[in-house]
Amino acid sequence: MLHSRRPPLTLLTLAIIAACTSGGAATAADQPAVEEVIIDIGGNEPVGAGSEIVIEGPSQPSGSASGELIIEESGPAAAPTDETRIAGSSGSTGDTSDFEIRIDDVRAEYGRFTRSRAEADSTLYGKVSGFANWQPAPQWEFQVAARVDGYSQDQRNAFTDITADYGDSFVRYRGDNFRLTAGTQTVVWGRLDEIPLSDRVSTADLTRFVLDNLEDRRRSNPMLRAETFLGSGKLDLVWLFDFRAAELPDQDSVWYPINRESGRILGIDPAIIPPAAVRNATIIEDEPSGDGGFGARYTRTHSFADIGVTIARTRQSTPYFRSAGVGRFQAEYPRSWAYGADAAIDAGGATWRVELVYSSDNPVTRTDLSYTTTPGIAWGGGVEFHPGDGDTRVNLQLVGMNLIDTPAIIDRDEIYSINGEIEAPFDRARWRARLDFYAGIGDKDIYLNPEVAFLGWEPHELYLALHYFAGDADTLGGFHEDHSSINLGWRASF
Repeated sequence: MLHSRRPPLTLLTLAIIAACTSGGAATAADQPAVEEVIIDIGGNEPVGAGSEIVIEGPSQPSGSASGELIIEESGPAAAPTDETRIAGSSGSTGDTSDFEIRIDDVRAEYGRFTRSRAEADSTLYGKVSGFANWQPAPQWEFQVAARVDGYSQDQRNAFTDITADYGDSFVRYRGDNFRLTAGTQTVVWGRLDEIPLSDRVSTADLTRFVLDNLEDRRRSNPMLRAETFLGSGKLDLVWLFDFRAAELPDQDSVWYPINRESGRILGIDPAIIPPAAVRNATIIEDEPSGDGGFGARYTRTHSFADIGVTIARTRQSTPYFRSAGVGRFQAEYPRSWAYGADAAIDAGGATWRVELVYSSDNPVTRTDLSYTTTPGIAWGGGVEFHPGDGDTRVNLQLVGMNLIDTPAIIDRDEIYSINGEIEAPFDRARWRARLDFYAGIGDKDIYLNPEVAFLGWEPHELYLALHYFAGDADTLGGFHEDHSSINLGWRASF
């Protein structure tokens, strides 16, 4: 099957042009991105990572130095991830017009499930993305981007799906000490690595669940964005003028949050909602029309720490499936106020990060299967360091979620976990060994992702990875316990 995502407004024509000229999704970051998504069907939208991550188009196209003021935040805590880019029209040099068009990301992967109870034996995935970027003058920038993804799954729930989607396609104006961008963009706010709790304006990509890094688990969404300096910090304002829900996998995919073959719903104990009520259910994915809300984030670097404050009133992009009658499940995308604060501090040869977010309306289901929302708090802290000041990097984090004043519900009202990453290059950095992990506290919930990659064939990368899941029935690892896999792949960024 071939599907396409309709770009908003006049960007449809631009995206088609980009696709026909090898255009695709660009992924430049105002700050480097690191992330793992944890999906809770209880409505606490999985979030992803980094000190503060901004993914928005190609990383400095050929003419981007003209009229763009790049300010490196010099505080000690800024070292791992923080970079702020604010456009300025003064002092520009170089060419008055620059144009770039290229394919920037290609990927192919084969996955083999290791357990006989899996609904499929294997999967295939492929991706091609690219962009066209034009800067006719230092103050102006135009970009169109597109991507094509291919998915295939065999055996009982076999399907093949090819999708076309827009990437970061926008018009940008750079003024004196400010930047205004209109179009489709990818912006992820947050402090914690892999799980940024302040991530309130991005659109999640759930087509491959947690198999990919953060930048591959976010899609462009329509927004108007203004960035400027305020005092000695940066103010980032975003309006999601057209809501875009999360990109979901095919309903036959093993990664879909409702498994009709096993009769299970992600995050819900099957003893509460019997499998028979799920197997033949009708699933309604319809997303609401209208805008997705707005958000503001202020970041500042002090001599002792980097700090951030976030206020947002947005819809969560990840659907919460509520019971809508016998044999029917309806996707909900509730609006919620979010108030967050975060900080990063460099001390003792390590970077320490903390983040706290209050959200007003988290979707839950009462024990009588009626739908409601309740407030909640998400919090987390972590440390990142290089043992012996070597090349090995270790990141460890503790994260919790607590719902407040909940009625009797079937969802989990508190979740605690540790997660992290250990990465070690070897053989003159021609190889890389990495382990991503997530483990529940109090409940058995395990995800392990060891990977070995060959990096000596730049810009190509060959990798072999294991994705292992295990856990209690109402956890992420328990829901996907039959979907552990070994994956062999190739990726390249040009």
